[in-house]
Amino acid sequence: MDKANTEKLIRKLIAGTYEEFCKNIVVFLEIYDKKTSFEELDSTCLREKLWKRLFYYLTDHIYIDQHHQCLAALRILSRDKTNLNDLINDDAIKIILQNASLTKICEEEQISCTIVTIESLKLLCNLLFNSVKVQQSQVLISSLPYLIDRIKNYTHNPYDVKLFDMRILFLLTALNTSTRDVIKTDLYGDVYLIEIIEEFTAENQNSEITVNKAEEITIVCEVLKVLFNLYIHSDDIGVEDQEKYNSLVLILYKLLTLKYSVQQDDLESHVVNLLTVIPYSCYTPIIQAVNSQDCKDVYQNMNMSAICVLLRFLDTRLECKTHLLENFSPIITALVRLVKSERIVRKYVRLQILPPLKDVMNRPEEGTTLRAKLCKLLTSPITELRDLVAELLFVLCKEKVSRMVKYTGYGNAAGMFANKGLLGRSQAETAYSSESEDSETEEYQKYKERINPVTGCLEHSKPNPLEGMTEEQKEYEALKLVKLIDKLTKEGVVRPCRIGDDGKPEPIEHVLELQNELPKQQCGRKDSDSE
Repeated sequence: MDKANTEKLIRKLIAGTYEEFCKNIVVFLEIYDKKTSFEELDSTCLREKLWKRLFYYLTDHIYIDQHHQCLAALRILSRDKTNLNDLINDDAIKIILQNASLTKICEEEQISCTIVTIESLKLLCNLLFNSVKVQQSQVLISSLPYLIDRIKNYTHNPYDVKLFDMRILFLLTALNTSTRDVIKTDLYGDVYLIEIIEEFTAENQNSEITVNKAEEITIVCEVLKVLFNLYIHSDDIGVEDQEKYNSLVLILYKLLTLKYSVQQDDLESHVVNLLTVIPYSCYTPIIQAVNSQDCKDVYQNMNMSAICVLLRFLDTRLECKTHLLENFSPIITALVRLVKSERIVRKYVRLQILPPLKDVMNRPEEGTTLRAKLCKLLTSPITELRDLVAELLFVLCKEKVSRMVKYTGYGNAAGMFANKGLLGRSQAETAYSSESEDSETEEYQKYKERINPVTGCLEHSKPNPLEGMTEEQKEYEALKLVKLIDKLTKEGVVRPCRIGDDGKPEPIEHVLELQNELPKQQCGRKDSDSE
């Protein structure tokens, strides 16, 4: 439909009779169903007039037959942020909430979920996403008790109602952080959300989750997203909260170990996100005592199935070539927190990522192992990702510089050592147990003395470039090198550094200053994991 006819249709909706409205609203919905912006409404206040007309019919019970059409039209129009804060007010929000059945506590037999309810919830989602005014609306926030009550009493509610209830909660807790405490502390909303996941895991504990459960999985994913928002700053907790988080982690363990044939990646992704905000003291239930001979992933008599799922998820994510930070950061963060909080998890994850070193012929970053994939990221230009990977590997190495050098090569780890002030200085005692978790393999022992600590692999003997030179020629080449470095320094290409007293690099004025530092910079290299 061309612009002239479109404007004509809009004007008929605004000024026509009710009968004309009923006919034209259907045409409007067909034409605008996929549109997200409406420039044609910018002239002569058409946008304001159309919103006003739709709410006029929506407010009057006489026109109840067209309420779902009005709400659908408003849902489409609310995709466009233009003047949205001016178009919506408290009275309009009250009308939408009333149609969404969110203005009173309903007994189970009174709960009615119709197409009007669903369209109202969809409209609320759009308004929350696009309007700061709606996000801060006290009228909307005052409806939270009714929303939480409906969630608490979910029985035969339609899938769409559950879905958009959760999305409203997600958007509200994401965009208005003050609502998080209201939902958690005042309304115990997180408890009811956890019950939804618990019920899902209980029902599916002994069966494979197939395509007919897709809608249930989607709801669980939405619940996990809301819980992430509610718990995003939750490290300081009391005894009661400790029990709640422990119960939640146990449920997450069960979620991870269920058998899926659909949406497994989505679910695992949301579980991983939630694991990143669990308090450090509450990760213990992620591993369980072995209670079945069928368990394949056993370490020190503990069931490591959930950890195996997380490691497999990490391996899959590391294959991504785009959006690296978004894809890698959550799972690596979750693993960092897990290995820091649970010793047995650290030991097990270390065996999977940094097993006893056998391959000394290839550089640490070469290959398809988890170790290789992570070592590649140690030199990533994305500093946040690089530092996160370095932290994981460093913790797996019990925060020992010598062990980190052994498994990653000094070149890959130098950036982290510099950031942590670990260059050229003796390392303080770490908080890890002193018992050995690895003895050197025969392969490593055989080539140990020929391994280049910078590259982390065996280097075959090379001819000495200074062989056959006189002392004068050697001195000439050395001075030539000094001049080249000095030139690069003056041009700002490189900045020679020495290691300061804090173990971090500090710039120098001239390369000859390095000569005075040589005696202090010499330090022995300890390779053994058995120290």
